Order: sequence, then structure tokens, then C-alpha cells
Amino acid sequence: ITFKNYLFDLFLIMVLSQEEIDGCREAFLVFDKDRSGAIDVWELRQVLEAMGQKPTEEELFQMISEVDENMSGSINFAEFLKVIENQKERAENFDDESDMVDAFVACGGAPDKSGNVKRETLVKIIKLDFGLTIDIEELINKVDSDGSG
Repeated sequence: ITFKNYLFDLFLIMVLSQEEIDGCREAFLVFDKDRSGAIDVWELRQVLEAMGQKPTEEELFQMISEVDENMSGSINFAEFLKVIENQKERAENFDDESDMVDAFVACGGAPDKSGNVKRETLVKIIKLDFGLTIDIEELINKVDSDGSG
């Protein structure tokens, strides 16, 4: 291991908890089918899908190219930790409020968070567009404090 990799690994340990590193090691070993000490793009897809992510093929190749220092086309455990750390940082930087405002605007609200979403619009989106079976009318009634619908 090079000094640069050693320092990077120390940094990862500070950013990823020991529990997260242990979970990564378990996942890595499960998907390193040939016990080569490295996983390829297809094995990486399986790992990430097992962790609840759905990366595209382009995203997978990008993830590997970001960390594959020896250009082997596969990643070892240290490089795998870098992928997970990158994914964690992306998730932490994900702007939930921006997405909520976009959804509000798509339903009829204004970008400055003013305005209202019509009951009929929300019911249509939930029931018809998304096919959800939740009782959206009851939820609206619970949160509609002024009775405006």
C-alpha cells in the first residue's frame, strides 16, 4: 500500500463508521465470487443493488473510473470503499427541499412556495398517475387545517 493510499484509507475511516466499513467488507466478499480480491462492473452493480441503489451502466463505469487507480477495470476493497464514500457524499449533498419544491410546482404551486395544490390534482396524481392505494382524501383532510381543500 502506498503512503497516499494509506492516508486516504485513514480519511475514509474517519468518514465511514466502523460499522459501515464492516458492512462494505461483507458485501464486497459476497460479490467477489472468484475471490480475486477485486470486483468488476457487473459485480459492483449487484453490490449496489443489494444496498438499495439502482445505478445505470454509465454510472457504474463512471464510479469505477473515478477510483480505479491501476486502470484494471475492476476495483479492490480500498477502491470499493472510495466508491461507497463517493455515493455517501452524493446522497448527503442531495437537495431534498429542491425536489419538494419541484413537485409542488408540478402540482400547481409556485416556485416561491406560495399557492395551493388543488385536492383534485393531488388525488388524480396519487391514484391515477402513480396508482397508489392510500386513502389520500383522509390524509388531505388531516393536514388541511383551514378546510380549503
